[in-house]
Amino acid sequence: MKDHLCFWSIATGPYAAMAQSLVDSARHAGVFKDFHIWTDTAIEGAKCRRLATAKAKGKFIQLELLDQQVRKLKYDYFVWLDADTYFVRHPGDILRVLQGAPVHASLESNTALPKPLLPDWGPCSLSNFTTLMQFRGVRSQAVFTVNGGFWIVHHDVIDTFCGLTWDFWEFSRKVGYQLAVEPLLAYASQMLCGNPYVHTLRHTADLWATDTIGRFAGEVPTGGSWEFVDSFSGESFEVSPAIVHATHSKRALVARGRKRMAPL
Repeated sequence: MKDHLCFWSIATGPYAAMAQSLVDSARHAGVFKDFHIWTDTAIEGAKCRRLATAKAKGKFIQLELLDQQVRKLKYDYFVWLDADTYFVRHPGDILRVLQGAPVHASLESNTALPKPLLPDWGPCSLSNFTTLMQFRGVRSQAVFTVNGGFWIVHHDVIDTFCGLTWDFWEFSRKVGYQLAVEPLLAYASQMLCGNPYVHTLRHTADLWATDTIGRFAGEVPTGGSWEFVDSFSGESFEVSPAIVHATHSKRALVARGRKRMAPL
């Protein structure tokens, strides 16, 4: 393999400017691993691959690219980051969250708990999602949702990982549910991660977390700690991640990155 890990993302239209802010923030924090970005715009400091905006909006484009193109890159690990992400400090060893597993995704809400604040995940109730996961082989007592903004997969398990996602989609379709990509990631991750409890957001939030409450709404993240609020359970706990999924900062990230954009 060429290198131990790389980051990758998809960023077209205004998301390309966000990705420019993402790459710049990583470099400023002292992270110099390769970024591979499928985009319609040149992004300084990243290895860019042409992708039309219409194609980028495909429902399962991340999984399709992983299966068809990303796997051809010469790295051991592939670290997905959504474009609206920002490094506020050096994260240290990103692969520490694997805990010896070949995959990681941030497991958030336990769907097996009674009386959730939000009872549904897309077209599927949490109770039915729990049943689907358990029926297809998830053996842990807790069954978790996943935030798709950050996940890691080892090169050698891409076949298995993608196969699990497609199998779960097809099984769910047959029983009446047209699932989006995050439930598929939840299934494949929990089938491959070994001990799911060490992959929960609560255990890994020093590395990455989503700004669910708008701590940095309208501005570029600056670090510090805040309360993460689980939208399904209402549970809250303090987080201080090195990498912020800045979902309330999109305009600020676009404004910062746009000055450096040029046609690809």
